[in-house]
Amino acid sequence: MGSVVKIKGIKIGTLILGIFLLIYLPSLLYITFGNTIEKDILKNGKIEVVQNVDGILVRNEKVINSPDDGNCVMDAVEGEKVPAFYRIATIVKNVPVSTYEELKKKEMQISSAQKAQKENLGVFSSDIAKLDSEIIEKVKNLGQQSIRGSLVESYDTLSDIDSVVYRKSDIFGDNSKSGKYINRLISEKAEIESRLNNNVKEVRAGSAGLISFAIDGYESLLTPGYIQKAAPQDLENITVKNTNRDFNVVDVKKGEPIAKLVKDLDNYMVTVVDEKAAKELKADKPVTLRINDIGYSMDAVINYSSDAINGKKIVSFKFDTGLDETIGMRRINVDVVLSSYSGLKVPRSCLQNINTTKKTAKICLLNGNTATFKEVKLVGMNEDAAIIDKPDGDSIVALYKTYILNPKNIQEGQIID
Repeated sequence: MGSVVKIKGIKIGTLILGIFLLIYLPSLLYITFGNTIEKDILKNGKIEVVQNVDGILVRNEKVINSPDDGNCVMDAVEGEKVPAFYRIATIVKNVPVSTYEELKKKEMQISSAQKAQKENLGVFSSDIAKLDSEIIEKVKNLGQQSIRGSLVESYDTLSDIDSVVYRKSDIFGDNSKSGKYINRLISEKAEIESRLNNNVKEVRAGSAGLISFAIDGYESLLTPGYIQKAAPQDLENITVKNTNRDFNVVDVKKGEPIAKLVKDLDNYMVTVVDEKAAKELKADKPVTLRINDIGYSMDAVINYSSDAINGKKIVSFKFDTGLDETIGMRRINVDVVLSSYSGLKVPRSCLQNINTTKKTAKICLLNGNTATFKEVKLVGMNEDAAIIDKPDGDSIVALYKTYILNPKNIQEGQIID
């Protein structure tokens, strides 16, 4: 009797296992061995061929040293374009810096007041013109009265002229409210200057250029003339700390660098690359430099590529824009955009029979629900994607056509659900 139960138990267990396999095994096999067909539509896009490098900025820089000990007050701002002999800083000693800052404030007030006075002149120009005409007419009358010898009339006319001139000065002149305000500011400025006496020394730019207060000690070494003299190891050994300064006043010693002046628009970025990677970086090639540190892009041209030394080469890029954005920087991380292409963009993985010499490949398209392989032109390609174009006279390769993303196991003429 026990053996019968055992047999029945085995039969029930087998039945349950069979039902389980019947339900779940097909799904398990599909997940494990199946090939889900993924599709997409042809869309327009853009790709770039890029090399990422670490670069060093090279400029024609002149260091400006402090003429004396004291507190250095910056009169120019970082990256400011200044003319020759422009006051970029002032060294203050033996008096509080606040006294000099008070002087700067007073100068700004005078400048603003004079600007406002000129604007007022424009507003009241018609009134001033009318008063000028009145003065001219009265001067003519005075001449006639002099000829006639009428002293009484002449005296009255002179009084009228004085009255008109005074009215004019009320609008624009020392007697006007703006004129009196400006004169008061000038007197206050003179009083502050007397307190400063000989305790300030101005620092002026010797020539026109861009000012930076980010001094890193490489200004005299990293010049355009150094590029073709350097070895890869020389550039790799250059380490630069964060040089960006954010200050208005700093203590300085006589002869200590306080600023630098960049005199030329032409600037350079140099980098060290492996010999293999340098094959794409040929002299005279135009490129775009995308500075990842600040998200800024600028056009450049490769102006120098050195001979290989121990498998490495120095490549130099020349540019004449972006100086304002990069003047306080030395080492930067850059994407060198060698080329860019626009058109029908597809993942590189969906292409088959890629021929980089003939610039062709095959793509699997759906004509209705039938798979068909078509040869396409390779307009451009990087590691991830490609821009393709249709062969002449073939309209099936077109915008919004459906294509297979994973065509490895697809056959020509296969019906795709």
